[in-house]
Amino acid sequence: MEPGPLLDKYRLRGIEQKLTAELQAASEQLRLASSEEEKRKAVEVYLRAVQRFRDFAAKGIVPEEFLRHSGGSH
Repeated sequence: MEPGPLLDKYRLRGIEQKLTAELQAASEQLRLASSEEEKRKAVEVYLRAVQRFRDFAAKGIVPEEFLRHSGGSH
């Protein structure tokens, strides 16, 4: 979802930090995977995290779950 007027720069920075943490965790999971099945799952998680971060950074697309947890009225 595209960011609207309710998403100020501090909220956007918080979302960026959460997506960065998600990407770092997925990268670590990939690094630690040992079996082929673990590696396959870890690659899927990593690629999803990369896509979410790229969508946010390049296109301004905020994942839906960050909008649902805003606590504000719409």
